[in-house]
Amino acid sequence: MSLPKGAYQALEDALGAQYVCDEPAVTSAYSYMWLIYSTHAQSGRYRPAAVALPGSTEDVQTIIKIANRYKFNYIPVGTNLLPPTIPVRPDTVIIDPKRMDKIIEIDQKNMYAVVEPYVTYAQLQAEVMKLGLTITVAEAGSQVSVLANNMFQGMGGTGHKFGYNRGVLGCDWILPNGDLLHLGSRGNAPGEWFWGDCAGMNLKGLLRGDSGHCGGLGMVTAMAVKLFPYPGPLVFPVKGKNPNFTAEFPHDRFKLNLIKFPDRKKLIDAMYEIGHAEIAAAVHEEPASMILSYASPSVEYFWERWPEFQKVWRNVMSVVLIGFSSSRQMEYEQKVLDSIVIELGGEYIREGSELWKTAEDNLGENLRTGSSNRLFRIAGDFFVIGGFSFDSIDQSYKMSEEYMWPLIEEAQKKGHFVEDDTHNDWLNSYQLGQISETEPLIYFEHDLEAGASFINGYIQTIVEAVKRKMSPTWPLGPMNYIAGPHRCNYHELVLKIKKTLDPRLTSNPDYPVPQQPPG
Repeated sequence: MSLPKGAYQALEDALGAQYVCDEPAVTSAYSYMWLIYSTHAQSGRYRPAAVALPGSTEDVQTIIKIANRYKFNYIPVGTNLLPPTIPVRPDTVIIDPKRMDKIIEIDQKNMYAVVEPYVTYAQLQAEVMKLGLTITVAEAGSQVSVLANNMFQGMGGTGHKFGYNRGVLGCDWILPNGDLLHLGSRGNAPGEWFWGDCAGMNLKGLLRGDSGHCGGLGMVTAMAVKLFPYPGPLVFPVKGKNPNFTAEFPHDRFKLNLIKFPDRKKLIDAMYEIGHAEIAAAVHEEPASMILSYASPSVEYFWERWPEFQKVWRNVMSVVLIGFSSSRQMEYEQKVLDSIVIELGGEYIREGSELWKTAEDNLGENLRTGSSNRLFRIAGDFFVIGGFSFDSIDQSYKMSEEYMWPLIEEAQKKGHFVEDDTHNDWLNSYQLGQISETEPLIYFEHDLEAGASFINGYIQTIVEAVKRKMSPTWPLGPMNYIAGPHRCNYHELVLKIKKTLDPRLTSNPDYPVPQQPPG
């Protein structure tokens, strides 16, 4: 696809010829992502007309103004993880911020960092750990953009302690007309970064919402994110080499507990009790498929062990304790956890046992996710069947057991998904158990029929969640037409805002809400 006459030259003049490209080999790479056979099989996709690499906020403003002048579309991206980064219309330019990878500031006293869009979690964490600080790292992996993930949801392994979707502070936001808007304390004199809200109108919810605007309302070029105390080594304590590496933390301040419960109801009761007691940094039910895939250096390794492993790894909860203030804090929290486990009939997986060895790096994964790429090895593709039902722990469990797993089993019978009869999910506690989400992991091949089973199941669970008056997350793009009518018709308001800020619908046109509902 080609741009309107003169547009490409204008981009070259603004950025430099080396930072704009329309070669097929390059643009083809930007038209692919891991769920392409599921999400774009019906809607189609296009190669971008060009890719532009801005180096600054001013460069982004210039690109957006050129797009409005020459009337072509653009999609701002982060580290290109999810489907909204793929063009579904011709004459689209990808704004890729690879050159914008700087940590602008780390404020140790006030515990925040200011980052550009391409700063990854691994990059930021490496620097802030030197100062005794850390950040909630996305389970999607430490390679993802800190800025993009905080806009999207801000989920992370230690969300039980550090909270959910609370990391966004001051921001620099380029609107679809090219104007620069300062959010939070950035909008007040003297324009500091420390505060996400402000004395006047707060637009942070419009920026972030449930899952961000996916580049549909311009581009954020700098963001301050909240940091947290970290009592561990100043350098992440990795030992070994890929694929056999582990992270070893000081035993007096860090402790991994793997606990088997007689049934899932007892596991959920334990989650509630841990939250009531206000202990632990990370609390998850860990599904067998994820634990074994993380521990598998090869596909063959996984499949040799999977038939037996799914029989013995059931109703297992991972609890990471961190002595933030002292070793005495961790000793206290361990005693409280011991009493909860005894009361609910749980049993600790013995350190050094085969089950323990399979999952012993779970502590490190919660602090810096490094093995999530291994989820792709099992069958070529993976995701979760549902709309990540966000609600109480009880309701998340019910949604999974009563609705999501029957959908999974139906697809398994058709041969679309890898067989898994555990009915165990990745059930996560956030904000000391005040909210949770469940993710039944599924594995499938790059196959149109399997992809259709996945995306249709995903949509069905959003429909079911709103029927149950639950909060379905990730109702991206057209899926807002499912959730919106059940939630004060928010989709109509968001579309009006989109048309006001972006009247030509130039900025990732179908996001955050397309003009028309899906046919």
